[in-house]
Amino acid sequence: MKIVIAGGSIAGLTAALTLDCIGHDVTIYERSPVPLRGQGGGVAVLRRMMAFLEQHGRHCRHMISVPTHRRRWIDRDGTLTRDEPEMLPFSSWDAVYRSLCETLPAGRIRYGRTVTGFTQDADGVDVQIDDERLRADVLLAADGTGSRLRARLFPDYAPSFAGYLAWRGIVDEAGFDVSAIATLVENMTLHKAPGELFMAFLIPALDGSLQSGKRRFNWLWYRNEVDPDALRRHLTDRTGQVHHASLHPGQLADEAVATLRSLAAERLPAVLSQLVLATRAPFLQVIFDALSPDFVDGRVALIGDAACTVRPHTASGTSKAAHDAVSLAEALPANATDVAERLARWSAQRRTEVKSLLEKGPQLAASFGLGTPHRR
Repeated sequence: MKIVIAGGSIAGLTAALTLDCIGHDVTIYERSPVPLRGQGGGVAVLRRMMAFLEQHGRHCRHMISVPTHRRRWIDRDGTLTRDEPEMLPFSSWDAVYRSLCETLPAGRIRYGRTVTGFTQDADGVDVQIDDERLRADVLLAADGTGSRLRARLFPDYAPSFAGYLAWRGIVDEAGFDVSAIATLVENMTLHKAPGELFMAFLIPALDGSLQSGKRRFNWLWYRNEVDPDALRRHLTDRTGQVHHASLHPGQLADEAVATLRSLAAERLPAVLSQLVLATRAPFLQVIFDALSPDFVDGRVALIGDAACTVRPHTASGTSKAAHDAVSLAEALPANATDVAERLARWSAQRRTEVKSLLEKGPQLAASFGLGTPHRR
């Protein structure tokens, strides 16, 4: 079965891998002209997807991770207020992405190509890719929270702003004196204040090293933001362009970076503010809730954040995308003839499964005093 995937980030790659290993003819079209890099911070390891691939004779490159042993809460003065066991391995977006790309057979990703539209009938989908049109059996939209393909299917639907955002950053462990970061190493460290939450933990080095002194700190600073004008300023990049949901490393305006560093010095414990101050290229993620009205229309299916966007507190965005991919592959064998029916059944089941995960994010946020009350 010929399957076209729009979007070559984690969701698109996991879907390509699971579908390819059971015999589908899969091609990813990624609008970036080069492989992606530095699009995110710490992520959970994709255990279910790796197990699925191994069941089908495909071995995914080892996804390295840094374990956290304790969850430690500190106050404004840096005093420890709560200390709990926490065994959770964190990899990095870069490491997971690289592992997926290296496991996928060569030639499956076409860079610098954008899926711009489609039409479909009972037998297949005609996919518009820039100025080329090709025929596929299935089109998968893996183009993120602001999915343009979802907008074509459900033009009246839009993700809901959660009332807060996350300033984020990655900084090398080597840039700090050992004594200055001793309490942060191999722990998740958190600080809570009214309307904000800060957390930091270690992730592998860009080259995958786990050696002490070569790893990186990943930090997130959640802050409430209800002013639409302020939100627009935050999302205006250094060229003056306003973005919808995020700014990647290097896109933040100099004024925004200066304001962020000033706030960090003013509001955070010194052991945490040093991470922000040392980060060369912080980035920004606006927090949304999104659950598409349906995950499927005919032979077009939504996966990853295009289908459902969960909040980062759940630590499950990447694992949810992998579960989307595995469940889709289980529902759609290569020799299937009742394609639309199988996709419809998959959509109904998978949408029900992710609803509880979607609800978990607002519940966690409310416990931290973040965002606006969740409306069903």
